[in-house]
Amino acid sequence: MKCPNCGIDNDKVIDSRASHDGFAIRRRRECLGCQTRYNTYERFDDAIRCPFCHDDSNRVLETEISEGGFSVRRQRECLACRRQYTTCERSEQRQLKVVKKDGTRSPFDRQKIRQGLEKACWKRPVSDEQIEAIVVAIESEVYARGEPEVPSTMLGELVMQHLRKLDQVAFVRFASVYREFKDVQDFVDELDEMMAKRAR
Repeated sequence: MKCPNCGIDNDKVIDSRASHDGFAIRRRRECLGCQTRYNTYERFDDAIRCPFCHDDSNRVLETEISEGGFSVRRQRECLACRRQYTTCERSEQRQLKVVKKDGTRSPFDRQKIRQGLEKACWKRPVSDEQIEAIVVAIESEVYARGEPEVPSTMLGELVMQHLRKLDQVAFVRFASVYREFKDVQDFVDELDEMMAKRAR
């Protein structure tokens, strides 16, 4: 589990407590890199108790690190009814806010970045794994800054930096929306800049 402050994947569990209904576990963790303490919260994409028979005895079959290390998914098997279910543990303190151009703020949402990338890469030779790698890289970079807020303009520029390297058609698609191209000349100007960089 990566630290939400410095991004280092090295921590120790200080305390673990089950919720009063037995459907979740809250863990208090300390990063061994920057000593930041934070909580993670794990529940079945509804429960720690089996969602089928509600027994709380289970075993972990598989553990998978996801979202670039900011989340852990566990496949569990209930020891009573033998059915399988999934739990997801992630940091509770990732309260990063995105400051929009009009000054309003909203929670950082990696899914919005992914959706923008998927639209830009539609029918392009770009895999889901490549898109996820960009999302993870951007997420890691903004959290590594250690600041509670990030400008939406910075996110847009980061997306364009990665798309420019990955697929230039997808880059122009994204740039046309992000930079609000008004006419064909805006496209021409962007393409001229791309060609000049390629020539260098």
